[in-house]
Amino acid sequence: MQDHIVFGEQLQAAKVLIDQCVTRWAASADDNIKVLINDAFQVDKQGKINTGRVLGLRRLEIKDDDWLQAMKAISDSIQIASTKPYIRFYKRDDATGEYDSITLDMAAI
Repeated sequence: MQDHIVFGEQLQAAKVLIDQCVTRWAASADDNIKVLINDAFQVDKQGKINTGRVLGLRRLEIKDDDWLQAMKAISDSIQIASTKPYIRFYKRDDATGEYDSITLDMAAI
C-alpha cells in the first residue's frame, strides 16, 4: 500500500519557525543560505508542495529548539489523503541468488 501524503495548516507554522531559524543563523551570512530552505517549500505548477523535499528537512540533525519545534510542526501537519495498493514483481537471478525487479510500465502500452 502506498500513502498519498498532504500537509495541513501546521506546515505554515513550521515554515515560520524555520524562517526564524534561518534568519537568526544567517544574520551575518549571505542571503543565498535562505534559498536552501525556500527550495523545500517551492510549489509546482499545480500549486502543490513537494512532500519529499519537506520531509527531507526532518532528516537534518540540527540541535536547535526552534528547529526541533518546526520539525514537530511538519510531523503534525502530515495527513494521509489516500492510499493505493501496488504490486512489485521480482525475478531471482539463479547465478547470484539476488532478486532483480521487473519493471511493468503499463502507461507505455
